[in-house]
Amino acid sequence: MSGQDEQGACDIPGSPHPGPPDPGPLTPEPSTPPRTRLTRRRLLVGGGALVGVGALAAGGAGLVGSVETPAPVPQRVPAPARPVRGTQAAVTVEWVRSVARNRSVRLVITSPPGRDRATLPLCVGMHGLGGNALWWGDPGMRRVLGNAWASGVPPFAVAALDGGDNYWHPFHPDDDPMRMMLDELPTWMLQRGVARATQGVPVLTAGVSMGGAGALLYGRERARRGAPVRAVAAMSPGLFTDWRVAAKRPFAGPADWAANDPLRFYPELAGTPTGVWCGDKDAFAAPVRRYIELAHPQFSRISPGRHDGTYYGTILPQVIDFLGAHVAPPALPFAQPSRETYPHL
Repeated sequence: MSGQDEQGACDIPGSPHPGPPDPGPLTPEPSTPPRTRLTRRRLLVGGGALVGVGALAAGGAGLVGSVETPAPVPQRVPAPARPVRGTQAAVTVEWVRSVARNRSVRLVITSPPGRDRATLPLCVGMHGLGGNALWWGDPGMRRVLGNAWASGVPPFAVAALDGGDNYWHPFHPDDDPMRMMLDELPTWMLQRGVARATQGVPVLTAGVSMGGAGALLYGRERARRGAPVRAVAAMSPGLFTDWRVAAKRPFAGPADWAANDPLRFYPELAGTPTGVWCGDKDAFAAPVRRYIELAHPQFSRISPGRHDGTYYGTILPQVIDFLGAHVAPPALPFAQPSRETYPHL
């Protein structure tokens, strides 16, 4: 995979950039799941069935779910006009009780149709601001993932959870979405027979917008635990170079932002293969360019697009291909390549 975009090399200035315009106010996260009448239409979604697995463990809850609001409409990957049978990913959705978040959250698992999830490597997917785990099981996502796997990308499963709007770190009291991902998700996966070879522990991580920053943060936390993931994919990550902009997001203060800022902790991901994508008209483009300049990720791409689902739809095939290329454990420890291997810089 080449690091150069078809439209030309990325322009990476040598000096820090100002922060992006404020993308808007936070969307409140309900503390408890909505009560929704379960219908056949809600149970059957495209090529993937939404299956209530039931109370599989203490804190596990049956399906009560809704599929109406996986993300603000502009952030949703466009759905196919006419779904093609056999190429959409399979999806299950249920509610589980998270002790780390002190609430019930959706657990969405997306996987290649007809495959035994017990044998599949696992990727943890992180949603953006104002969204939820259903973004990873939305019709557009099911089509893109299903097509990628059908075309030969090594298969893996994606597990997503509702993380709220905390920028994937502890911000509100008794609400720690990162601890949920690190400590609770593997147990839920084992209870459902997913990724048994790694004891339910994800080997990949990917995220969009706020979730893109969250994926980088998850990669850092795994590295700190001595169990790094095999790859991180950050799509249009929500990064900031100016506290005046970051202050409008859920950070307790400059110290909290600095402690969880990928533009500062990037050296901790030096041994983890990382891919970064962003649209050239995205409000986060300048900080993302700065991250590329500092961190030298294994792959990066700045291409035409904005901070919306239309752009995500154009890059997702490449993102999935990047993740699939790192499904298998590396034969040798990952070594940081030289600067000469980055034609996009």
